[in-house]
Amino acid sequence: MTQIKQTILFAASASVAVAAIAFAQAKHTIDVSALSVGSPAPAYALPDQNGQTHTRAQDKGKVVLLAFYPADFTGGCTLEAHSLTAAYPSLKAEGVTVYGVSVQDPKSHKSFCSKEGIPYTLLADTQKTMTTAYGDLIPGAGVANRVTYIIGADGKVAFVDKNVNGHLNTCGADWSAWIKAHPAIKGGARASVFGVGAELNPNSIRLTTAALKKPATAQVGYAAPSFFLADAVTGQAKSLPALAQGKKATVVLFLSTRCPVSNAYNGRMTRLAKKYTAQGVSFVGIDSDQNEPKAEVALFTKQQGFPFPVLVDPGNKASDAYSARVTPETYVIDSKGVLVYHGRIDNDMDTSNAKTHELADALDATLAGQPVAKSQTKAFGCSIKRIAAGGYGRVF
Repeated sequence: MTQIKQTILFAASASVAVAAIAFAQAKHTIDVSALSVGSPAPAYALPDQNGQTHTRAQDKGKVVLLAFYPADFTGGCTLEAHSLTAAYPSLKAEGVTVYGVSVQDPKSHKSFCSKEGIPYTLLADTQKTMTTAYGDLIPGAGVANRVTYIIGADGKVAFVDKNVNGHLNTCGADWSAWIKAHPAIKGGARASVFGVGAELNPNSIRLTTAALKKPATAQVGYAAPSFFLADAVTGQAKSLPALAQGKKATVVLFLSTRCPVSNAYNGRMTRLAKKYTAQGVSFVGIDSDQNEPKAEVALFTKQQGFPFPVLVDPGNKASDAYSARVTPETYVIDSKGVLVYHGRIDNDMDTSNAKTHELADALDATLAGQPVAKSQTKAFGCSIKRIAAGGYGRVF
């Protein structure tokens, strides 16, 4: 009976939290002034679900992931916890200290951990001191905004994710991939090279010498821009780090539903994807044409039977970051996140006239660990119809 009462109490508390958040969103634009990349991490000293206190001083010299979230037991927070739980072994293997942070007390945290099988530490910020110090207290709601920080061994913020809601199902894997891709956060390089502003915005998925001199847009030999866009069919948000994780290479295909040149390559794109996916290569299509709505892209993807996801880029953010101008236009990214090929699939839209096969050649060389002989070719096709400015796609 006591356990039933506790469950009812926790459920009621969660409902109040959700209502408070909804009220705050209606009354305020939730744009919390989160810390920016390069800022010193504020101090903290809070108890966990077992009553043990954790401090910033104790974590000095460690890589720390701080996942602020609104409330235990709520739907979004549970999804985030599941994602982070799945990624926890990988994060732990990298030596990362993981904390979930919310304003609920240790008793609530312990019950949440028990119910959802959460293996990492939850800090109880009942006085809201840490949430306030990190700038994450939602006005009018009294709970934390959903923001995640990664603090480098130098004690500075190396990465900020203010868009966790956009990738709840993959957030843990995305953060783990980012950390693996940026070993310098364990000591050495300055944190400020890892991101841009306070958004989830590391322009590379691998820190390399080339990446330290990142160009404004994609260039062969430099770290490939990442993206975070919706799958046209499932609606699920997908990111380049998640798609590339554990793969030998990744192919990004800018395509179109209406362009006759792009459509002439649909069969070849499918055959290439099937052949090289079996060899450890990830494929993803992106439709950036503003004249092609999501529903049309979803239907087209199903009809073509593409063996890879096709994402929609309504604000041209991805095509701008990659300097993609026509469809089809292709990019090959190696396992280190470096762009090694940009250009056409082959030299003729008529399969029978195609004499050179640059995309396949680039993949063969990359898989063999060899440099791509012809790393840039001129793509040809229909121009991507862009919007002048704005949009709601995101590149991070």
